[in-house]
Amino acid sequence: MINSNNQTNMENDNGAAANNFDDSTLQQNTMGSNRPPIEPYETEGVRYGKCKWFNVAKGWGFITPNDGGQEVFVHQSVIQMTGFRSLGEQEDVEFECHLTERGLEATRVSGSHGSDCHGSTFRPRTKKRHRRVRCYNCGEFANHIASKCHLGPQPKRCHLCKQDDHLFANCPTKQNSSNNSQQHSSKDEHSFNSENEANNQPGEGR
Repeated sequence: MINSNNQTNMENDNGAAANNFDDSTLQQNTMGSNRPPIEPYETEGVRYGKCKWFNVAKGWGFITPNDGGQEVFVHQSVIQMTGFRSLGEQEDVEFECHLTERGLEATRVSGSHGSDCHGSTFRPRTKKRHRRVRCYNCGEFANHIASKCHLGPQPKRCHLCKQDDHLFANCPTKQNSSNNSQQHSSKDEHSFNSENEANNQPGEGR
């Protein structure tokens, strides 16, 4: 038969071991999740590094500093260059950064000696929409407007029948089309009324 005191001591020892295991595991996970401390030099002055990678579609990436330390987050809005802003992979850059709750973030990124960055050769894929517009100079549906027309200034003319003795508002072709439509509508209405009258007449008695 097991002594009650011995059993109590065994339970206490097992509980202590379990608590020690939980504490050590939690400590290891916490140490692994924490970033290393930021050194003062990492947020002071101009630093140099290379672009580790940059996502041109999302507009951000990371810089690997030449002097060591943590990687630096970079957003396209702080990149010095004209046009579409991005960084090429392994592109040499100089930058300044500050510490945020998410880590080091660049506040200015340029090429060497303050020059513009070269940027990535990749561009995000976009769906191009080709919208046809009417050029009021040549009267055609095209991909340009009157101020960009290659024909130069043209005399005013009707855009429907292409005649230069009147404008679209007074075009006889448009008026004829409108009159024909009205005539067809009148004929259809007359036929409909005649058919209704015939159907409403009482039948002849036998």
